[in-house]
Formats: sequence, structure tokens, C-alpha cells
Amino acid sequence: MALTVEQLGRTNVSGNRLSVALKVTPDSSWAGAGGEALDLTEYVANIDTAHVESSTTGYVFSYDRANKKLLAFEAGADGTPLDAVASGDISTAIAYITVTGGRA
Repeated sequence: MALTVEQLGRTNVSGNRLSVALKVTPDSSWAGAGGEALDLTEYVANIDTAHVESSTTGYVFSYDRANKKLLAFEAGADGTPLDAVASGDISTAIAYITVTGGRA
């Protein structure tokens, strides 16, 4: 139950703001509806924005700042709004995250 996080390129600096692009890949055992631990403050302090771009595998990702977790969602079986991914292998799904914030 882990995520592989790869930083894409260098940290961009603009004044006192930092911006980092990340490629995040889940392993074969997604933890469940509570999401997987992902602390973006390891890359920037004082997060301003965390833009999450989901892959084309049908899963939608979201970042929970308060709990420092990456959440995964999928279409509801009956056309209802998105359901949290309960558990399982979503290792083919990749999330690209651009996080912007201040320096420590």
C-alpha cells in the first residue's frame, strides 16, 4: 500500500513561490476509500494549489490537504456521482500533480 512518486524535472522558482510537477503511480494494492498517504509539503511548504490531472484509465484522483492523502474515485455503477475506490489494483492509473506553494 504505497505510492511511487517521481518528480518531473526541476523545482520551478518564481519569487518566493515554488512549483513542482510529480508523477504518482499507485501500487497493486490500493488502501481503500480512505486513500493513500501523500505529503506534498515534502516538495513545497504552505501549499497554495495542488492541481491533479488524472490518467485516461477511468479513475479520478483528488488531493486531501487536511489528511495529506491521495484519493481515487470511479464512476458509480448506476450513473450516480463518483464513488471512492474501495480497494484493489489500480496500478495502471497515473496521476500527474503540480503543487505550488511557498518556501519553508
